[in-house]
Amino acid sequence: MSVLARYSAVLRGHGTAIPLIASVVGRLSLGMSGFALLLLVKDTTGSYAAAGLVSACYALAFGVFGPSRARSADRRGPVRVLLLTAALHPLALVALVLLAVSDLPTWVLVLPAVLGGATVPPLGPVMRAIWGTLLVGPQRATAYSLESVVIELCFVLGPLLTALLAATIDPAAAVLAAAGLAVAGALWMAATPVVRAVVPVEAVTRGRTGPLASPAVRALLLTVVGIGVGFGAIEVALPAYVEAEGARPASAGILLAVWSLGSIVGGLVYGGLHLVTPHRRQLPVLVGALAVGALLPLLAGGPVLMGLALFAYGLAIAPFTACNAVLLGEAAPPGTVTEAFAWSSSMIFGGAALGSGLAGVLVERSGPTAGLAVTAVAGGLSLVAAIAGLVRMREPGTGQVAGI
Repeated sequence: MSVLARYSAVLRGHGTAIPLIASVVGRLSLGMSGFALLLLVKDTTGSYAAAGLVSACYALAFGVFGPSRARSADRRGPVRVLLLTAALHPLALVALVLLAVSDLPTWVLVLPAVLGGATVPPLGPVMRAIWGTLLVGPQRATAYSLESVVIELCFVLGPLLTALLAATIDPAAAVLAAAGLAVAGALWMAATPVVRAVVPVEAVTRGRTGPLASPAVRALLLTVVGIGVGFGAIEVALPAYVEAEGARPASAGILLAVWSLGSIVGGLVYGGLHLVTPHRRQLPVLVGALAVGALLPLLAGGPVLMGLALFAYGLAIAPFTACNAVLLGEAAPPGTVTEAFAWSSSMIFGGAALGSGLAGVLVERSGPTAGLAVTAVAGGLSLVAAIAGLVRMREPGTGQVAGI
């Protein structure tokens, strides 16, 4: 079966095409919000440290509150949660913009940033849970590859749209556009028959820890933290890098888009392959590829080579995300799948919060190379975590990892 045929088979007959498109609209805001907030606060304060702090608070709140949003979707159904977050999220971002352009101290921006991150509609976890419910076997793996490509598409278009709005209008316009897209996607997704038909499932083994009761889930989450740190650091380092090269910080959106484009190519190829190697054995290899890729931006001399380095780095991102999703969906106890995916997103964004905050301080003191070094170190730590924990994972579905 050809690559296109595999993806077409996933979308045919399951009614998932429209929810997927709706989720793309909403998740464009994820590709915009962090970069847009960074540009907005840098523009109003003149400080990368302040910009990194606000962006980190937003990402950290997204990570901390993500599992609770997804837990509510598991227990009460996704429609209620999508509608509630669609109402609250834009209010927080509008407040943040109004405060930012009023030349108030940076600490004043922290509260709306936290509220904005805490109320991001859980479009990704809901979509991945639907894939896991409707599909099995190779089709599920292909669906998660498609999901990874969709995420990266958002991170290609998001920075480009942010850069366009910031350059032609104002960074505040990019933040407001991100809020509008999140609302539109959440409302559209909540109205689709597939999402409305989801019946909440009470987990037999949920307890207080939900999917964290599974050792395999905990091991998978540990690996993605370092990946997230690298992602957050590079989003701060690249605007400083292009500014040092004599360009406007907003033009870093082009490099971020090239990075995501590499991930799209890697994800499409990975999803079209019929690999016989178990996913638990694929994962450490993919994390190793990410660790090597994270070193490349440090070696790049000039914007063109930086673009090539980021493209190469991106090639392993979507395959890693897809492989991790397959393992996570199989390891999560019944009735906790949406929450498990939210924990994965939380670990990535929580790591991104740490990475952007750390990189902001280091860039301010030592320049963009220090920020890029954070990404490289984080990639190495993720590889250590993968080798230490995941390589000894038992067959997916057991929920166990030897030695952890």
